[in-house]
Amino acid sequence: MNKPRAFTLIELLVVISIIALLMAILIPTLGLARKQAKAIVCRTRLREWGLVWAMYVDENDGKFPDYLGNDWMDKVHEYYAGVDKLLFCPMTIGRTIEEGAPVRYAVLKKDRGSYAMNEWIYDSDDTSGGRSLEDYWRSTDHSGLNNVPVMGDAAWRSDAQPNDKDEPPRYEGEPRSGKNNDEMRLFCIPRHEDGINVLFADWSTSKVGLKELWRLKWNRSFDVTAPLPVWPEWMKGFKEP
Repeated sequence: MNKPRAFTLIELLVVISIIALLMAILIPTLGLARKQAKAIVCRTRLREWGLVWAMYVDENDGKFPDYLGNDWMDKVHEYYAGVDKLLFCPMTIGRTIEEGAPVRYAVLKKDRGSYAMNEWIYDSDDTSGGRSLEDYWRSTDHSGLNNVPVMGDAAWRSDAQPNDKDEPPRYEGEPRSGKNNDEMRLFCIPRHEDGINVLFADWSTSKVGLKELWRLKWNRSFDVTAPLPVWPEWMKGFKEP
């Protein structure tokens, strides 16, 4: 009777090499699949915010709230179920930049959230910084709402007033300086590869490439055909709008 043949050392090394090769092929694919799944969850959470804002607008004669300088969450607290996870895109890790988290996955203000509002949607009387009252959307009584951002992925939970002359961040994660020409920086982060997820005023959601942010109708006079800015080095490889 023949004895079972054992594997030789060379054969074992070949098998190990094949397994290592398969892992090298599969692990990046699995990582990409996880990121795609998180991006889908992010859009789902923004759709839930769309329901919250739709209820608010429907019960307030089609109007968005005014702007009183307080947190936008305070404006919809009656419609918000208090589920804290809705405040965060699942790609974020809930740590501050100071603790060393990668910029695209971090939240600048600890425990605040990772979605920000487009302040131009408000029914506002704020004219600080030379803002025009004619630029506010104020209500959903407009056409083209599928290109009007309400909120989206951002560096932290806040609000901003992007303009068509805004400059992109010179480096990934460059913060707003408080000037009126850099408000887009709050949203211009590569949280989902080369873009962010956005909720629009028709309550639809979509991924928007970072360069495409300058082609959204943030305010009523925003020129979506204006010359695009000169892209910094870190953005040059991203998809053109």
